[in-house]
Amino acid sequence: MRVLHVASEVAPFAQSGGLADVVAGLPAALADGYGLDVSVAVPLYRGVTAKLGSAGLGLGDGEPFAITVGPHRFQARVRETRVGRVRYGFVDCPPLFDRDGTLYGPGGAAEFGDNHLRFAALGKAALAWAPADVLHVHDWQGSLAAIYARYAGASLAQPRPAIVTTIHNLAYRGIYPKWAVADLGLPWSHFDLHHYEFYDQLCLLKGGLAAADAVTTVSPSYAREIMTPERGEALDGFLRTDVRRLVGIVNGIDVAAWDPSRDAALPARYSASAMAGKLTCRAAIAAELGLQLGDGDVLLGVIARMTGQKGIDLIADAVPELQRLGGKLALLGSGEPDLEDRFRYLARAFADHVAVRIGFDIGLSRRLYAGCDAFVMPSRFEPCGLGQLYAMRYGTMPIVHAVGGLRDTVIDPGDAELARGLGTGVRFDSATGDGLVHAIERAVALLRDPIARANLQRAAMARDSSWTASARQYVQLYRELVHA
Repeated sequence: MRVLHVASEVAPFAQSGGLADVVAGLPAALADGYGLDVSVAVPLYRGVTAKLGSAGLGLGDGEPFAITVGPHRFQARVRETRVGRVRYGFVDCPPLFDRDGTLYGPGGAAEFGDNHLRFAALGKAALAWAPADVLHVHDWQGSLAAIYARYAGASLAQPRPAIVTTIHNLAYRGIYPKWAVADLGLPWSHFDLHHYEFYDQLCLLKGGLAAADAVTTVSPSYAREIMTPERGEALDGFLRTDVRRLVGIVNGIDVAAWDPSRDAALPARYSASAMAGKLTCRAAIAAELGLQLGDGDVLLGVIARMTGQKGIDLIADAVPELQRLGGKLALLGSGEPDLEDRFRYLARAFADHVAVRIGFDIGLSRRLYAGCDAFVMPSRFEPCGLGQLYAMRYGTMPIVHAVGGLRDTVIDPGDAELARGLGTGVRFDSATGDGLVHAIERAVALLRDPIARANLQRAAMARDSSWTASARQYVQLYRELVHA
C-alpha cells in the first residue's frame, strides 16, 4: 500500500510544534512496522538543506515543473531524500519557501499574507509527485492537497486515492476572505456550508475535512470534545453531520530518540531498573538554573508555548503558593509577550523558587524532562500533547488538566490506588489556579512517599508510548478505506 503524507513541517528539519514530531514518527512506524510504501511531502524552507546535510542526508536535484494555483504560476522542483524506509520530497520553490522568519510568518504571531498560496503549491506539487493509494494530509496547510484531489481536478499521479485528514489542533482552521476561493482556483460550487464556506469566508481545514473519506484526531477524547460547542470552534455541527467518519487515535513518540538510558543530552543515564542517574540529572538541572533544593522539595518542570491555551497563566497564579507547597519551578518556553514578561517578573520576585528560560532549547528541554520530579501541563484544551509522554518516558510524573489526550494518556485512579502502583500521574478537572494548586499538593505528597514515587515512576516508564500501537490503528483505517 502506498501512502502519501502532506504536511507543513517535519522534525528535526523544520519544526514549530508537535505536528513535526508526528510527521517524522508516524510515517517511519508505518514503513518499518507494516511494510507500507510511505512518502512525505513538505516544503523546502530556508535552512532545511543545511540541517539535512548535518544529518548526513543529501537532496536529489528533481526535475523543474510549473505549478498553477488559480491565476498564479510558480516554478518548483521536488527534491528527494530517504530517511530510513521513508521517501521525503522537499518542495523547492524559493519565492514561496526560501524566506527569513518562522515557517509561517516574518516573526512573532504574524503570518505571511500568501500562506494560502504557499500551501496550495505544496499540495499540488505533492499530488503530482507521488502516486498513492492513501492521501493523508495534516491540518489546514495539508488540507489543500485533499481539496484539490477531490474537488478541483488536480493533476494526480494516479486515480484519486482514499483521503485521510488529521486534525492536530482545530483552533487553527486556515480562514481567509472569500476572494481566496478564486485566488486558489477552487470551484465556487463547493463554497457552501457543507464544504469550505465558513460564515462567508473560506475555511481550508473545513474543506480538508469535507474532502476526507475519514477524519482523525490525535486522541479519542479530543474527537469527542470537538463535536461540542465548547471545543468545536464553530465547526461542531459540521463535524457531527457532514464528516463521513471521525476517529481518535493517540499520538506516539520516538522511543529510541527519547530514551533516558541513551540520551546524550543528559549528565547521567538511567532506566526504570536503575534510577540513580535521575538523581544526578536532578541535581545538575537545579545547579544549571540556580535553584537550591532542600529536603523534601519537589522540582516542577514546564516546557510549553506560553499561551492561554497551555494554561501558562494558571501556573503563574500558583507561583505564590510554591513555598507553602514545597515546590520549585523551572520553566522553558516562549510565546505571548505578556506571559513572557509576567514570568520574567516572577523569576525576579520569587528567585529562590522560580527559574525561567525564555526560548526554545532542545537540549535544555531534555535535561528538564530528566531532572524534574513532576511535569506541569494545565492546558485548557489539548488535542493530544507530547510533553506528558516524554515526561513519563523519563520517570517524571505529569500533573495535567483532564482534557483531550491528557485524559487519555495519564492515569489517575486516586491517591490510595496510586500508592499500589496503578497510576502514572495526577489529573485535575478544574482549569483554575486553585485546581492546579490542589493538584500540585497531591503530587508533592505522593512524591515525598518513596513507595508511591517508585510505583509512579515504574508505571509511567513502562507505558508503551511508541508509535507501534497508533500505526496499527492507522493501517487498519487505511485498509478499510482502500478496500471499501
